[in-house]
Amino acid sequence: MGLNSAPQIAILASGRGSNFDAIVKAIGEGTLNARISLVASDREEAPVIAKAQSLGIQTVIEKNQERLAEFLVGQKLDYVVLAGYMRILKENFIQSFWDDRGFARIVNIHPSLLPQFPGRDGYRQAFEAKETLAGVTVHFVDLGVDTGPICAQQEFGIGDCKSVEEVEARGLAIEHELYPKTLNWILKNDFEIKTREGRPHVQPH
Repeated sequence: MGLNSAPQIAILASGRGSNFDAIVKAIGEGTLNARISLVASDREEAPVIAKAQSLGIQTVIEKNQERLAEFLVGQKLDYVVLAGYMRILKENFIQSFWDDRGFARIVNIHPSLLPQFPGRDGYRQAFEAKETLAGVTVHFVDLGVDTGPICAQQEFGIGDCKSVEEVEARGLAIEHELYPKTLNWILKNDFEIKTREGRPHVQPH
C-alpha cells in the first residue's frame, strides 16, 4: 500500500506520548502500515502535542468529548488509538465509533493483564499487591471500563522489582513493542473474535 492508502488513525494522549513515539517509529521503519491523521489531547501542555507538531501532524486540544467526537468523525478515520489518554470515554463518544461486531473502533493499551487490575495505575496495583507477574493488554473499547475484547497480552516478571518505577520501566518497554505490532494486524481488519473464559478475544486470521 502507498501512503495515501494506509489506514487513517487518530491518537489520543494526555501525557508525554511514549507510545506515540513507538507508533511513529514503527511507521517510519515500515513495520506498521498506518497514517497518523491527527493527535488530540485534553491537555494543551502535554508533551505529545509538541512532538506531533514538530512532525507536521495536525493537533487538537479539546476537553469536551462531544465536540471531539464530532470532529474526529468528520476526519473519516479507520481507528482511534488511545495512548495514555487519561479521561474515561463517555458512552456517546464510544458510540460514535461503534462497530457492528460489538465494540468501538477504538484501541487502548492497558498496564495490566486484564481482567486483573482494571482502571488506573495497573503497574502500581500489581506492585502493591506483591504480584510476581505484571503485564500489558491491548484491547478494543466497549461501554465498560477496560472490558472490551482483548487483542493481545504479554506478561513480565516483577518479583525482583524494588519500586513501582522499575515495574513501569519494564512495562513501557513491552508496550512500545506490543502496541505497534498489534495495531498492524488490527488495522488490516483481518481478524476474528472468539470467547475464552467468558471474555471475547480477538485474533488475526
